[in-house]
Amino acid sequence: MQAQAYQNAEDLRRVQTALMRWVKQAGHCNYLHKGDIGHRLFNGGYGHSPQDLLHYWTDDAGQVSAFVILYPQGDSFDLQLAPALRLSDVHAALFDWCERAARRLAQRIDKKINELALEAFDCDQRYIAFIEARGYAHRRHFLTLTRHDYDRIPAATLPAGFRFHDAAATDAKRLADVHNHSFTNKWTDESYRRVFESPHMEREIAAVAPDGRFAAFVNVWVDEINRSLLFEPVGAHIDFRRRGIGKALMAYALKRMQSEHGLACAYVCHEPPSKNPAAAALYASVGFKKLHDIYEYAKPLPSK
Repeated sequence: MQAQAYQNAEDLRRVQTALMRWVKQAGHCNYLHKGDIGHRLFNGGYGHSPQDLLHYWTDDAGQVSAFVILYPQGDSFDLQLAPALRLSDVHAALFDWCERAARRLAQRIDKKINELALEAFDCDQRYIAFIEARGYAHRRHFLTLTRHDYDRIPAATLPAGFRFHDAAATDAKRLADVHNHSFTNKWTDESYRRVFESPHMEREIAAVAPDGRFAAFVNVWVDEINRSLLFEPVGAHIDFRRRGIGKALMAYALKRMQSEHGLACAYVCHEPPSKNPAAAALYASVGFKKLHDIYEYAKPLPSK
């Protein structure tokens, strides 16, 4: 199998379609959501060429059978394979390829790395044994994956004077502001506009305050094959927290996306409750329930 680097939006769609089919076949355990691919590539990987970060392999029929996303910022990678290839000799060979590629990328961008890290779901003990046999050891509870089965959506409303708004590229200044005041202050108007206009983007919905600022936002991604929705990310401007805005925005997005796409479930990941109790409480209040814990495993690299 020959690795192919990402070239264009068609490559992104091919990889997304393959992932959705694998999830349909095997379930969500240890698989990303379709929306994770573009978000991690163009948002999380902003500043790096997507040709360096996304690689995929095809079978004899030309169908995508595996892909990897390299994360130079976190010295890590995500290798995803068709269910029939998992834990096989092919999996082992591609895993070794990914380790080498991660180290080559770090060298190319002049970043010294002392270890490599991976995500592993608690539901896949065979995969955990697979990576432990390759020198990776459990380091921390990294994320919790939660699911909403559309059994209860709260009747949450925005405060008086606030409204919902479908964001557009012309909103780049307000989007950069709400992202910067929700998480790390890293975006400019222009840099976030480029992310917004990249081929992965589907829909970003904001709650607009009476003064015109964006008080909260959600990015949502639809898996058409599995009829599921992913929230990634969800944020609230620090000036507008603890007013029920994030809850109302998520409830609105759940109802609207179900109406438009006939969805069966929705997902959101968050930091462990011990690290971010506010996020865990927000998603629980909307009706999300824990599905899997995601652990981080790491392997030290030999010094040269």
